[in-house]
Amino acid sequence: MRRWLWIPVLGLLADPGSAQDKDGFKINPEVNQVKVEQAIARGVAFLKTSDSPDSAIGPDSDELKLLTFVHGGVPEGDAAFQDLLKKCLERKPEKTYRVSVLAMCLEEIDRVKYQDQIAICGQFLLDNVKSNGGFGYGEPTGATPEAGSVATRKDPFKSKKASAPIDPNEKIKPEVTKHILLKKSKDGPEALRSDNSNSQYGALGIRACHDAGVVFPKDVIEKCHRYWLNNQRTPQNADPKAKNVASGGKGGFGWCYSEGDTICSKMGPPYSSMTAGAVSALCIYDYILGKDWKKDRAVIDGMHWLDTNYSVTQNVGPCEIAPVPDGWLYYYLYALERTGLLYDTAMIGSHDWYLDGYKVLLGAQKGNGSWDASHFIKPTWDTCFAILFLKRSTRPLVASTVERR
Repeated sequence: MRRWLWIPVLGLLADPGSAQDKDGFKINPEVNQVKVEQAIARGVAFLKTSDSPDSAIGPDSDELKLLTFVHGGVPEGDAAFQDLLKKCLERKPEKTYRVSVLAMCLEEIDRVKYQDQIAICGQFLLDNVKSNGGFGYGEPTGATPEAGSVATRKDPFKSKKASAPIDPNEKIKPEVTKHILLKKSKDGPEALRSDNSNSQYGALGIRACHDAGVVFPKDVIEKCHRYWLNNQRTPQNADPKAKNVASGGKGGFGWCYSEGDTICSKMGPPYSSMTAGAVSALCIYDYILGKDWKKDRAVIDGMHWLDTNYSVTQNVGPCEIAPVPDGWLYYYLYALERTGLLYDTAMIGSHDWYLDGYKVLLGAQKGNGSWDASHFIKPTWDTCFAILFLKRSTRPLVASTVERR
């Protein structure tokens, strides 16, 4: 079967007549975009009437639903959109997941209008970075960002190419002119262990803050980067009893969930959702530090693991919390989407990750517009993750420039 790459607008075009998505990349001709948008619309309609379950083990629903509305085409003036936005803005920053996703929402809605609120999210995240560079579930901080600005920083990945074609239905992100420098007031609570789920979402929140002109201390970003290097599974630290071949060097090196506690085995085998999330987090930190993530050895090894253990129907590992093939499956698919777009590739090895996921998701949507296939996951979450994947919602790591949406 012929594979098609999504190529930047000014690159060599395999088919000049083919459509492009909003970020200027070629859309695989096997993808029926009309069916994608119809599926997204049905999923959004379900979310407008769905519950918003909270959980101690994953992203809480209000912020995740709001992020899905933002990317899923719900107008900002829509009553359901406004109700969620108001609710999320009124909530005190108390949990890593919620604060990270809220920062992502506000940066997408209007990063200039909501810059001060994004800075509050940033202060929470900064003060919840633990001494090892990871995140736990988080706790409130008494610190607030200081008003003011810093010199405009140089963005090493600012695109030197002409702007991609602008969809008339897509608004251009406003240019950031003020930069807010954060100061760390404390470390994250040591009593709570770091985990690679909160830590990958913490990275997403930090990226949103960065793109909104909220500046984290460089030494903290370096510490966050080291966190992922230190808990990557290698032949030296992998569980020798683990049956997963990727625990050793044969399949690359991946990540599991945590440093170990009563729920998750210490130094357990790597699995898909944590490895995809880790690779995307490393790409973000390399980007902020001005480094080329495609030359990062940990990223290369993680991409090799994802290629060797590739699947869009299983969270290969197994997942420590749900040790069944489809445990947290759509959570993983959203992490896979982030990996593809942040690393900037249409292919993971020989696998067209979007085409493969598209086929699975369009065939799995329920009659009421929802998705519900992951153990221990609510239909609300599965539906959000499915829409975020289908929408290719993650912005490439040049999204801080005004040249792209």
